[in-house]
This record gives sequence, structure tokens and C-alpha cells, in this order.
Amino acid sequence: MRPELLSESVDFFAEDPGQMPKTLFVLGGRKPDGAWLADFVGRNGFSVWAVDSGVAACRNAGVSPAVLIGDRDSASSEDWEWGLGSGADEYLHPAAKDLTDFQLAAGLMRERGRAGLVLTGCFGGRFDHLFSIVGTFARERSLCMIDETEGLFLIRPSEEHDIAFRKRPMAISLLPLSEECSGVRLSGVRWPLEGVSLMRDYPWAVSNEALPDGDGTVCQEVRACCGSGLMGFYWSFRK
Repeated sequence: MRPELLSESVDFFAEDPGQMPKTLFVLGGRKPDGAWLADFVGRNGFSVWAVDSGVAACRNAGVSPAVLIGDRDSASSEDWEWGLGSGADEYLHPAAKDLTDFQLAAGLMRERGRAGLVLTGCFGGRFDHLFSIVGTFARERSLCMIDETEGLFLIRPSEEHDIAFRKRPMAISLLPLSEECSGVRLSGVRWPLEGVSLMRDYPWAVSNEALPDGDGTVCQEVRACCGSGLMGFYWSFRK
């Protein structure tokens, strides 16, 4: 298996990775660390789309966006003009609208025939925003939501993935995003799972722990599989 996604602390592998997503959406939630964002973009060769105030995180990291999209209700004029000066295409929308800036950006990407995306700048902030982001994220052909402290990978039916951590996360959780996820397997953790079912209205596979490797400096590779349903693999380096 080859890595499908690379970061400074975790690599994601798949048996049949297909075409790796080449688009990174930078949203206006909790800003990712600038050095982390620059490294993440460089490792993966992303085309970066700044969604409204996500342009501030791009500017802080010195990462030039290819697209600026949003209603500019939270992005500063200085950051927006910086993005335009970097050569970004601009897609402005009115503030009075039904869809969020992220939903509009995802729709534009579909219109362009591009499949798969990665999100950052999506954690923290208002719960209603995060709820909307996760719903849209699960609907699209997305791969993950990630920053230097948290991550959420999507695992689809009959997929098996290996996640290699270079430092031990504080917690690993499996989150059923469909009504039921069956045939769930998880190894490389303190409490392994084999062929279990997870229900969206009764999430119990939360706060597992990655096992240390032989010398205890990093952790073993974690393997996760979902037989049916849509499942999120979440980790956090924060308490």
C-alpha cells in the first residue's frame, strides 16, 4: 500500500487509494498552524481553495490560494486583496443565501468535475458550522478533515485503511456517520474490534488508545475497516 495522504504526524494508506485528492479547502474555523499548513500543502501538492476567512490562514502560512470563494463577511479586506494579488480566481456570493460558503465551494468543485477533497480550518468555532461541515463533508467524495491537532478520515463500505502515526494521539474514535456501520474491525489499539456493528444513535467506540511500538517512542500502525456504512476515523493529539 502507498500513502494516500501525508502530514508531519500521520500518514494515511489505502489498499486501493485510487486518485489522491488534489484539492485542499482552507475554511474559516480554527486556524491551522502556519508552518504545519505550508508543510502539508508541500508534501501533498495540493491546489488550495480559500473559503472566505480561510484566506487569513493561507496568508499566515505563505500558501497562495488558487481560488477565493465566499461572501467576504468574515475575511478582512487586506487578506482578500492579498489572495487576489497572489493570482487567485475569485467567486463572490451574497451574504443572504441558503447555503454556506463551504457548500458553495463544494458545488463549484463538482461543476468542474473534480472528485475528492481535503479540509482544514474546519474544527473549533460554532457547533452549527461544524455540524454543517461534517454533513457536507460526508456527502462529498471527501477524504479527511485535518489540522495539526485533530483529524477525521472517511472510511467507506468494504474499505480497509492503515493509519501510521509518528506520535501517539491522545484518543482514537470510530464515528458511525450512517445509521449503522457493520463488519467494523480495528487493530493496533488497546481495545481492538472485530466484526462489530456501530450505530449512529449509540456511539460507543470512542476514546480508544494507539498501542506503542517496541521502544515506546511512537505507536503501532492502526488498521480500520468498515464492511458496510460510512464511518469516520477520528484522532486527537489534544486532551
